[in-house]
Amino acid sequence: MLKSDVEGDIAKTINTKLTTTERNDGVIETVPDPAKMGYSEGLYLPSTYLYADMADSSGLVAIAPADTVARVMKAYLVVSTRIIRSNKGHIRSFDGDRVMGIYAGPNRYDRAVKSAMQIKWAMRNLVQPAITKQFGSIQKSGWQLKHGCGIASGKSLLVRAGFRGSDDMISIGTAPNLAAKLSDQRQGKYSTLIGGNTYNKLTDALKLSKGVHMWEGPYTHVMGAKNYSYYKTSYHWSF
Repeated sequence: MLKSDVEGDIAKTINTKLTTTERNDGVIETVPDPAKMGYSEGLYLPSTYLYADMADSSGLVAIAPADTVARVMKAYLVVSTRIIRSNKGHIRSFDGDRVMGIYAGPNRYDRAVKSAMQIKWAMRNLVQPAITKQFGSIQKSGWQLKHGCGIASGKSLLVRAGFRGSDDMISIGTAPNLAAKLSDQRQGKYSTLIGGNTYNKLTDALKLSKGVHMWEGPYTHVMGAKNYSYYKTSYHWSF
């Protein structure tokens, strides 16, 4: 029974060609819902990806009870998700203590970067004080909630994966890979790292703060034997 099921899965995936469509930027801000896509459908979508990755969860596990760890991680993901959605980003994946947001349509570059800066402000000014006040283990150890946000832009292929009732969205392309890699970097006060394509599309509202340039770079990140430029900032965006 299992063998025939697996062979059926192979026939539906490897042996069945994808039917793909392409969407340009236009004025559409929506990202497809995997549950509404066919398993043999794919969409090429110009998009901007944001990965928000909580740092040092292993350090938190070492100093705090499991209940505390769970509540801190939930707070990080819930707050990050709310901020991403408030900027018209779409959540399509959770991975442990990391969440992925996809932005489509006009101004997606600004909206993604603003989200990252707001996440930084919220973690420092709202979440950290709350968890320090609530949990004795965090008070005693001085553990600090740190994170990294990686952002990159480009045309990616979105396809549906998984089983009916357990659907997920797979994103294939340079942008999601680079965003994920940049979110993994730990560079001290620089918690927002963005690819060169994203930086070049930003308006002055996301490049300048009271006339001061907020970004440093370009730097080079090597991925798949290719060099990709990126920029970083230590600025935040309050709300």
